[in-house]
Amino acid sequence: MKILTLHFSDRLDDYTCKSLLSRVDEAKREKLLKFVFWEDLQRGLLADLLVRKVLIDELNLSNEEINFAVSEYGKPYCDFPDDFHFNVSHSGNWVVCVVDKNPVGIDIEKISTIDLDISKNFFSDKEHDDLMRSSNPFEHFFTLWSLKESYIKFIGKGLSYHLNCFSMSLASHSRISIEVNNTMLENIYFKLYSIDDGYKMAVCASNQDMPEQLEIYSVNDLVDCFILNRIKH
Repeated sequence: MKILTLHFSDRLDDYTCKSLLSRVDEAKREKLLKFVFWEDLQRGLLADLLVRKVLIDELNLSNEEINFAVSEYGKPYCDFPDDFHFNVSHSGNWVVCVVDKNPVGIDIEKISTIDLDISKNFFSDKEHDDLMRSSNPFEHFFTLWSLKESYIKFIGKGLSYHLNCFSMSLASHSRISIEVNNTMLENIYFKLYSIDDGYKMAVCASNQDMPEQLEIYSVNDLVDCFILNRIKH
């Protein structure tokens, strides 16, 4: 398993943005170009390219050989090889990706000031009670949210599976459990990562050997891979 992270702060210049957009498939490009705000376009573009870079580096594929599809619930996957699974997430100035030989889920959330009462709509009663007792409720809210989203993305059910259908229990950052229909699930593992003081990030997997270290990439790494290397060749 590998976890890749990419931080950006500036808007891509027009040439770079257009060049990178030409490296994704037509359907993805059309979807990205519909965004009103440049940040949304850029996050989605960099996430797609980050997965492509893994496939190019790890499996020696060319970019033209890479084809993405989506499941019936909207979870993206690569149509080959069969043992390559990935999941991406982005929020604020961060784009993150997890890859493994088995299904995985990842979520990153930027911490913000919100109306905590919305937790009644998305969290179980126990989770809401734990949140209300927390000494730092905003951090606790986004910790829970990232964990729950990572699980939903792990099982690949998307919006069809409501967040209050299951409950997370955080004895500590290293002891995280999940309960569904009054049953504690086994062989599902979670890990929280401290990527940035203003964010919460969680990974869910059937593989308990999650990496301790995050692999850090930059926009320049993607430019080198998809623009400069193409020019050289």
